Amino acid sequence: MVPLIHFLVSLLIAMLLYPIFSWKVLMVFAGGVLIDVDHYLLYICRFRKLSLKGCYKYHHVDVKKNHHKDVFGALLIFHTIEFLLLSAFLSLYSALALIFTVGLLGHYTLDIIERYRLEKSFITNPSLIAWVVKNKIQKA
Repeated sequence: MVPLIHFLVSLLIAMLLYPIFSWKVLMVFAGGVLIDVDHYLLYICRFRKLSLKGCYKYHHVDVKKNHHKDVFGALLIFHTIEFLLLSAFLSLYSALALIFTVGLLGHYTLDIIERYRLEKSFITNPSLIAWVVKNKIQKA
């Protein structure tokens, strides 16, 4: 999903939550926008380059040209069920974590909609454990 869409949806969520949580709604942006830093980490690991422009082009132009085959099986650490569970657990103890998790769920929802619209399936591994097991089996 284009970062601008994640930002706009996060802004809407933040505006809705502002009367209740005031400045803490900034955590919506961390969960709704900044978690895409794992796309950048994937780009750095794959290409050994630090170019934000190159990363954007790779994820929003190149990957779409080959129907996401480049990223099939890739691990996006902040897009896993384990990260969601950790965030949800921390939400039980902290309002900031709760607001972060709300942003995270908004982000995940947009990603799921886009993946289904484009591919009719998921394109990355939704679980860190499944990714580790799968890669361990393939290397054996």
